[in-house]
Amino acid sequence: MGVEVIKTFAALIGILGLILLMAWGFRRMGLAKGGFEKGVRGWKLLGVKTLAPGKQIYIIEVGNKLLLVGSTDKMMTPLMEIEDSENMDLIAEAVSGSKSPLPSFKDFLRRAER
Repeated sequence: MGVEVIKTFAALIGILGLILLMAWGFRRMGLAKGGFEKGVRGWKLLGVKTLAPGKQIYIIEVGNKLLLVGSTDKMMTPLMEIEDSENMDLIAEAVSGSKSPLPSFKDFLRRAER
């Protein structure tokens, strides 16, 4: 009976070791976060806002632009591309969660239309 217990614990340790090795490998390949890590080759995920189950808005920095992308379970849709520094600063403040008073969404859209 003592040998069977040792074999069982050895098998358990082997399986846990394999799981940890696979997790490490996935992280190294960038697959641990759905294939999109923060700050990979010119792309930077600034924030995600969940609107409803399976529906999010992503704020992505690509070079000197910000992209707002809507995502559902079935598709992704580009919503807005922002290049001017005034709106980029507004979004950066909103994403960082700073305490400064932010304009309403209506004000933000008025600025984006200009």
